[in-house]
Amino acid sequence: MHSSVNERERLAQAALPARLSPALRAALAPLLACAVLAAAICLGHEGTRRWQVLVLAIPGLAWLWSPLRARGWRLAQGLACFGIGLGFIVDGALRGFLLCAYEALPNSAMVLSAVANTTDEETREFLSMYWRDLLAWAAFALACAAVLGAALLRWWRSPPAPLRPRGWKLGVMALLAVLVASAFVSNPWRRHHPVAFWPHWVKDVGTLRHQWEGFGRQRAELLDAAAAVKPVLSAAGPDTLVLVISESLNRGNLSNYGYARATSPHLAARELELGGQLQVFRHAWSVNASTVPALRNLFYFGTPEASGRMHLLALARAAGYRTFWISNHNDLAIEQEHARLADEVRLLNNTPGRASRALDEQMLPAARAALADPAPRKLIVLHMLGLHPHYRMRHPDGMTPFAHAIDRVDARLRSEGRPAWLRELRNDYDSAVRYHDSTVAATLDLSRQAAGKQTWVFLSDHGQEVGHTIDRAGHSATTPDGYRIPLMVWNSFDSPASSQALTAPVRSDWFGFSLARLLGIGWRGAQPDQDVLDRRYRWQAPALPVKIDYGT
Repeated sequence: MHSSVNERERLAQAALPARLSPALRAALAPLLACAVLAAAICLGHEGTRRWQVLVLAIPGLAWLWSPLRARGWRLAQGLACFGIGLGFIVDGALRGFLLCAYEALPNSAMVLSAVANTTDEETREFLSMYWRDLLAWAAFALACAAVLGAALLRWWRSPPAPLRPRGWKLGVMALLAVLVASAFVSNPWRRHHPVAFWPHWVKDVGTLRHQWEGFGRQRAELLDAAAAVKPVLSAAGPDTLVLVISESLNRGNLSNYGYARATSPHLAARELELGGQLQVFRHAWSVNASTVPALRNLFYFGTPEASGRMHLLALARAAGYRTFWISNHNDLAIEQEHARLADEVRLLNNTPGRASRALDEQMLPAARAALADPAPRKLIVLHMLGLHPHYRMRHPDGMTPFAHAIDRVDARLRSEGRPAWLRELRNDYDSAVRYHDSTVAATLDLSRQAAGKQTWVFLSDHGQEVGHTIDRAGHSATTPDGYRIPLMVWNSFDSPASSQALTAPVRSDWFGFSLARLLGIGWRGAQPDQDVLDRRYRWQAPALPVKIDYGT
């Protein structure tokens, strides 16, 4: 029996091209295994994520280059490698299906919500609709698994000689080892390994189901509380108010706020064209340096933890507004706590976190449709992705007007000793601001073109530190630029703010009272001393972990 196996191996070796050396023939099997895994990973991931997952797959593939001598132990080694490889293959096939069918990632809000909320009947309908795609991707996974199994069987019978690197090869292996170790230490990389990702995904689905029970009750309570205060809708209010919420936008980087680069020419042009109708608040501040708490403070009128709290969307609905939430974000917390309070919800982005390349311009058709809705009173919230890091993903490819710029901004950064990498990030940020300016201005134009009395409001959830104060780029709770935001209001039929209000410091957690005023809503919870549009407004500095001159 043993001799017949050796004979088959000898014949198989002879069938290979004669010009291949024995070492290369032995290496073909592990190389084929590498190719199969690379194909699955590349089809299931996009952009830089492919390289990150390929790095995570290196340990299992590298083990094939150190085959154990004993055939029994080598069989166990091969089975372990097959299990590891199968994990990456199935992961790639599942992700590939979701990308092709929905352009979504498995941990996107859309997919998590669909799985958490599915029923047996919906599952059957899903299978009847997508069985061809599912069959194709299952066939792909089976084919990859078969090729991987055949390659490992050959590897088991004719293993390559163990690698004994010397010289420069040793250096390459050391660098690879450092790269792999760094990938497994880094949570943003490590969490995409199939062994880590899918158990966590199952947990997220279960957590979401549990949270929905609480959020559903919470939304019902908020709507009841809003109805209980019996809000009064003034005839002087607008037919439509469009609330545009940006992300991570520092007003210090807008040219219509005095920045040295032409980052907001469209908004500057609208300000010049509209005169006093487009009112720009010069000293607006967030009281939070991250999105979730900033939006909670805005929509809960600065008291998100109060027992008798009120939500702006619930109040607007109780007053008679039809409410819309159109978002280019993918955030389950925001969706469940705020968006689902609206009458109509459009979530346009199916890629969570910083990996999303969804551009905010895709929101414009949905905004146009909402403005055309026949409801007599409408509140439309547009939640943009804005400048959410990474900055290079927040504008179209090639739209980099400030790449490698040598100007007053660059000169100032150099004089302050900012490193080259940070100066380049500032250029990326400003290029994204320039693109964002055109999209925000487009939403204003849509409001101006709509029929009836229109109000348009634009602000950011929080600011961004990009070398303004320290050698840092990103969210910052310890520098003023983490809180510095733009705030603009346009009204087609009135000028709601006085000249004194435009130069007064404004808190975003109090601005909900101003939004209720702009909506023409009267209610028992109004706080005129916290409403910048009211003559009784009295500024009070928030308690922040950084000293700020609020007049800047």
